[in-house]
Amino acid sequence: MQFNISSFIKINKRQLYLSFFTLLIVLIYPVGIEFKSQSMILIPSTNVEDLELKELLTKAENYVDSSPDSANFYAKKLFLCAESKKDHLYSIQSLIIQGTIHKFKGELEKAAYYYTLASELAHNNKLVSTECHSVLNIGEVLYKKGEYDRAYIQFLKADSLARVFNLSGQKFLAWYYLGKYNQTKGNFANAKFYYYKALTIARKNKNEKHLALLLPSLGKYYISEGKLNLALKCYQEAYNISKHLNDHLLNADISNHLGGLYLELNEVDKSMEYHRTALQLRSQMNFPGELAKSYNNIGKIQLRLKKRDSAEFYFNSSLLLSEKAGYKKGKVKALANLGEVYRINKQYAKALEVLHTSFKISTAIGYDHGIAEAAMNIGELYRDVRNTDSAIFYYNLALNKLAKTSYYEQLTKVYFGLYSSYIIKHDYQSAINAHEALLETEKKLLNVENKRQLAIVKLAFDKELNDQDYRVLLKDNELKASLIKSKNTLIWLFVTILCFTILLCLYIYNRFYLKKEANKKLEKLNITITNQNSQLKKLNKEIESVSKEKDKLFAIISHELRNPLYWLQNLAEALSKKHSKMSADKVSKTLISMDESAKNVYHLMDNLLHWSRNKLNRVHPKKQVHNLFNLITETIAMYETFLQQKEILCTVEITKNIQIFADADLFACIIRNLLSNAIKFTPKGGAITFQQTLDIDHVTVRISDNGKGMSEVELESIFSNTNSISMPGLTQEKGTGLGLKLCKDFVEMNDGRIWAESKPGKGTSVCFTTPIHLAVSKNFEEMELERM
Repeated sequence: MQFNISSFIKINKRQLYLSFFTLLIVLIYPVGIEFKSQSMILIPSTNVEDLELKELLTKAENYVDSSPDSANFYAKKLFLCAESKKDHLYSIQSLIIQGTIHKFKGELEKAAYYYTLASELAHNNKLVSTECHSVLNIGEVLYKKGEYDRAYIQFLKADSLARVFNLSGQKFLAWYYLGKYNQTKGNFANAKFYYYKALTIARKNKNEKHLALLLPSLGKYYISEGKLNLALKCYQEAYNISKHLNDHLLNADISNHLGGLYLELNEVDKSMEYHRTALQLRSQMNFPGELAKSYNNIGKIQLRLKKRDSAEFYFNSSLLLSEKAGYKKGKVKALANLGEVYRINKQYAKALEVLHTSFKISTAIGYDHGIAEAAMNIGELYRDVRNTDSAIFYYNLALNKLAKTSYYEQLTKVYFGLYSSYIIKHDYQSAINAHEALLETEKKLLNVENKRQLAIVKLAFDKELNDQDYRVLLKDNELKASLIKSKNTLIWLFVTILCFTILLCLYIYNRFYLKKEANKKLEKLNITITNQNSQLKKLNKEIESVSKEKDKLFAIISHELRNPLYWLQNLAEALSKKHSKMSADKVSKTLISMDESAKNVYHLMDNLLHWSRNKLNRVHPKKQVHNLFNLITETIAMYETFLQQKEILCTVEITKNIQIFADADLFACIIRNLLSNAIKFTPKGGAITFQQTLDIDHVTVRISDNGKGMSEVELESIFSNTNSISMPGLTQEKGTGLGLKLCKDFVEMNDGRIWAESKPGKGTSVCFTTPIHLAVSKNFEEMELERM
């Protein structure tokens, strides 16, 4: 077969033109770049004075991290120049920079002085934005000094200014610091609220600096909820941003957070790696307050590795640096950790001394978590030396500060300490109370721990997935590198040997074709991977949903079923062992109590069964025609014993010939639960009434009692999906909190609706509708027509 060059050129003319165009760009592009760079240099300045001030400001800002003394020199020079030219804006910026330098050096009083001058100068010249910025800096200095409530006032003032004058950047900073304040105080819900508001602004403005500042604090909040995977995402995004911005201070702070997270994941080596990175960056800047944080964190790792001497060295170093910087919160943490080292070494006198110092400093600055931690550790110490009265006193101090927070791990330690101290003191009633509180706190802690474990599993899964993506990307990069290398070789050959142009064009065409085919294959592979990821995410959500429903069911069973079964067992045991010695009246009462317990258990299990079947979508109504009067009276008969015991008069004012179209089992379950509730809240000698109202296509059943009634708040929440704990009856009868939810679900399955009417002290009426049989509906229409 012969090769015709002219015909080939004619067919592939487009590819040849493309090749020549590429060659032209390669030859001309460097010249264009050089011309452009020269033209940029030749642009003249229009305002020499503004350029001088701007240059000084830029130098001062650039040297803050790397050389604070140089930054201070340029900031003072900027202030003198700005004052001579009466440019108040640059004067204020100079004062702010000087305040920032003193803040990083730990000279907080000087920092507050410069920030206050900046705030007053901005206020006098009506420069609202810079005034707001200065107020925020004053608040941050007060926060570092441990004067949290005074700092809070400054943050609120800045927030007010930012909202009135619509200052987006200042609004972000105000909400960020308000979030930090609430997190320090243990108000995690408020902290989350402010962090999310700040995050919305940062995302909207695409402000990387703000994101890198906020995300570590948001990650710390996620750790408190056990959502380690979300915390890691926040830290990684912030870390990448700080690297991109080349901000050493931010990078050190984020490395510090990452080290803390990996310590939570028990990856000690990785934690130490990040903390060492943070220490190295902070050592270059020589800011004592920041160095104190690094030494304290490395000390924690040494303590985890049981290297107590090294841990003591790092904690003492952190304490000295915190004192130098006036960083009171850092002193509290270092002293608390030193107390733990001394306690483990059984140096009780030294441990007590440092812990009391930590307690006094925390009390002076209003640092509630520091007070609680110091008091808890002192309590632990006194418990170790068998001084139970002092231990109980300090445990209660800690409990007072932690009771309204979400620090479940510390609360668990406090309740266990109280429990063990009361046991030693033989105060068994107080020990039981402490143990009950301990169990409740452990449940909450278990929920956080479950989230933590789920996050760890998800992190492992994401890591494996990322490894797979990395391997695919590595192969892709190798292929692209090979293509680029070949292309560069072809370009150089094309430039140097023009006589081989046609052959080079053929080769380039061939390579483009191969690349296109490779890209198609990669695109298909990416689509496949994306689909698999979507399926895995969907499966994870389904598993998580099923797990939550299972946990909820087990929690209700363990909480509600145990008590009636316990009393049933005790009554049966007492009757079996002592029936021969008991009077006939007492035996009768015991049997009645056993009957009540058994019925309570049956009613509870019946509700749980219906609820679980409903949640699993296994309830399928089988609607048939039934007599309304018969269904209601048959259900009431099951509660004759309870009605007689409480001497309640139950009246059924229901017409006997009404036929309804509904599922009999679901209808009976509705009546059982509503009647059970009515009996619970009806006083002895009261009355319960069943009435009906007939409409054209449905009948309304009303169940009324003359019990204690409900407030408007209780009335609004009784059919709420979030209300899972029932209110006790007049004689402290207990329920699961599922009954009214089942009623609502089952009424809706029978094509009806349910509502309640009540007033405190005047009883409650619960009404629900159900469809009537077609024949009854027609009779009703005929009756209405006769009336007309």
